Amino acid sequence: MSQEIDAPEGNLRNRQFYLDALNRGEGIKEFGNLIPDEGEIQQGRVVGRNFYSTLHQQIQISLLAFKSGVSVSADLHEGGYDTHVDHDLDHTVLLGNATDALDYLWTYAEELGLADRLVLIVGSDFGRTPYYNAGAGKDHWPIGSFMVMEKNVAYTNQVIGETDGGHNAFKINSDSLLRDDDDGILIHPKHVHKALRRYLGIENSPITEMFPFNNTEDFDFFA
Repeated sequence: MSQEIDAPEGNLRNRQFYLDALNRGEGIKEFGNLIPDEGEIQQGRVVGRNFYSTLHQQIQISLLAFKSGVSVSADLHEGGYDTHVDHDLDHTVLLGNATDALDYLWTYAEELGLADRLVLIVGSDFGRTPYYNAGAGKDHWPIGSFMVMEKNVAYTNQVIGETDGGHNAFKINSDSLLRDDDDGILIHPKHVHKALRRYLGIENSPITEMFPFNNTEDFDFFA
């Protein structure tokens, strides 16, 4: 079971499953066989006033691709969060839909026997202001967050990083991962991605080496 091997070894194993599926020439066929009948495919849904979400369908197809061995990663996208007007009204339904989609993802992954092989990363390119504009909306704000989910690992069930009441970030010590106003570092997305590359075992791959994180401090978020 994957719970009994460390993360880098487990990710190497998953990539080997992918290569084996393609080399056999059976992976694509297996993927096609796994696609359910039209009535069982997750359909897009209207969310709130103006948004059409295909997030559940993206999840379903991605997990089936993992199951067949033709894919080891997927980038799922959900728009609508750029709420410069009526922020609370729109975010309430959008975040509700996202929460439901995450629950569906883990439930379906369990059914497919994949839940102990997934690393799920949820994030955005920026956050929202801690105050409202004249249109009851919220504008762009540089402080955001990432959520990383995985089954039966030690690093989960914790929060790293802090802000004040105005949603301004405090510096964090890269060793203790606690607030350190004197010697700490402001966490940026680059720190998260650098740590993820290492955790997933792709830090020294030819592709990632083409896009180095120069002068980027190390945070061991996954200890």
